[in-house]
Amino acid sequence: MIEIQIQQEQIDRAKKLYDFGCLNGSITKGKSNIYGALGEVLIFDFFKDKGLDVDFTSTYDYDLIIESYKIDVKTKRTTVKPKDFYLCSISNWNTRQKCDFYFFVRILENLKTGYLLGFKSKSDFFKESTFNKKGSPDINGWTFKDDGYNLKISSLYKFNRYET
Repeated sequence: MIEIQIQQEQIDRAKKLYDFGCLNGSITKGKSNIYGALGEVLIFDFFKDKGLDVDFTSTYDYDLIIESYKIDVKTKRTTVKPKDFYLCSISNWNTRQKCDFYFFVRILENLKTGYLLGFKSKSDFFKESTFNKKGSPDINGWTFKDDGYNLKISSLYKFNRYET
């Protein structure tokens, strides 16, 4: 996991990315859109700083293109530093996205720290994840707010060449 201290400039850029209405299938009914946008900014900046070719190309299917790969960034807000057994989720609404990889990010509610958790190819994610129905409890006692697929952070591929 890569921990990033979030800069005000990144928050400002995230706020300009979208109109922040309620996205179709949004579990939080739009209340977490700033976290999603900020997750995209963090991934963009991280890989751009590593010298990779990165473009914002936000569509329903993906958010970024990194070295010709279509990346959909999935971000959750959090109150604590994520642990390896926490879950990364893809809502049933998003199973048809035409992306190559999912990148997973967590951002503290106070917008001070972001965590780049890792990634999975779309096909590997759905092969390895568990389907959970809306209303069922997860391993932490949280209740799923929508049907979806879940995979532990420990099952993600790490950004090995960039992690210390």
